[in-house]
Amino acid sequence: MTGASSGWLAALGGVGGRVRALAVRGGLWLAAGVLAVVALGFLTAALFLALAAGLGAPLAALVMALFYALLALVLALAARGRSGGGAGPDAVSAPALVALLAEAARRHPRETLLLALLAGAVLELTRPRGRN
Repeated sequence: MTGASSGWLAALGGVGGRVRALAVRGGLWLAAGVLAVVALGFLTAALFLALAAGLGAPLAALVMALFYALLALVLALAARGRSGGGAGPDAVSAPALVALLAEAARRHPRETLLLALLAGAVLELTRPRGRN
């Protein structure tokens, strides 16, 4: 019985090394991902504190939420554009992105109007004084 099991283990010897290397690589990617999320958290906190110093905490939170909502919308639209049949890296052009935004505005007019209103309000509140 030991002869059969040692042959089986010997056959897995090469596979075991590859599995181990894959596990180490996966662990390193996981650690890099966790550190990237931590870095994004600190970046968000720093931006919030900088905005809060000039705009106040509620408006700074609104600006940050608007930024992340816009980023999520752009990423979702880009992912949606890329899932259509394996197109190349230039699958989402500017006209295609505008068309996707127009479609989103037709499907969700209230949310789009609210987002545009918030963007306009933030731009108005953050524009330098003394300029027309």
